[in-house]
Amino acid sequence: MDSTINPAFFVQKSAQDTTSSDFQIQPLTFSRSSSPFSFDASRARYNNDDYTQVFQFKIQLDGIKKPPVWRRIQVPYEYTFFQFHLAIQCCMGWSNNHLHVFHAQEGFDIGNPRLNEDFSILPQVRVQEEKTASLKDYFHSKGQKMEYEYDFGDSWVHIITYEGEFDRKVRNQYPKCLKGRGKCPPEDIGGSEEFENFKEIMSDKNHPKHKTSHDWYDGKDYNPDEFDKNTAFDDLEEINDFRDVSDYYQF
Repeated sequence: MDSTINPAFFVQKSAQDTTSSDFQIQPLTFSRSSSPFSFDASRARYNNDDYTQVFQFKIQLDGIKKPPVWRRIQVPYEYTFFQFHLAIQCCMGWSNNHLHVFHAQEGFDIGNPRLNEDFSILPQVRVQEEKTASLKDYFHSKGQKMEYEYDFGDSWVHIITYEGEFDRKVRNQYPKCLKGRGKCPPEDIGGSEEFENFKEIMSDKNHPKHKTSHDWYDGKDYNPDEFDKNTAFDDLEEINDFRDVSDYYQF
């Protein structure tokens, strides 16, 4: 395929060109369905025959070793980046409780433009709306890379490598995990350095901090090698559709 990015991918939607000053924030509501950005997470799983091709990616958590944490997955080529985000959350083992963004090597981001416009959380770079940006408009050449960042506090950076386009196998369910290794870090552990310390503590029952860490982890053991590709997407339809705190506001 041509490695040139489709120019249409860079076209700003009119809604994205609206500044935050055009909105008036109303009282806080906890009705997710009232949000203009609400999204049925079950749509991330495709069970129909409306697509014939799938994209394959390797997704690896940056900076984590012994063992590395990575997944090789296939997703429908019609996926938006938001659907891709939900698939990454599920197969990696995250809970989608924090902010996220895709960083393109070309110098722009794909995510929720309101993080940039309303909250000034992200650097002031161009942000494409992830619910309209499509994977097929960006990925064209094997080996293309992109970063996916989750939880801006812990800053979990995932290296995404595009491995090609393949024919869909009719009796398979997508997204599909082909292979992987390593258990996802616990949410809110504090980042990669704290995660490495946590693994060391949890592996040694004689460690002076073992009981404290074990209790923090809800009294469960932690096996860093635990991963089953066959169950990687079992919870996809139940994963929440959180994007940012403004999902709880009415505009």
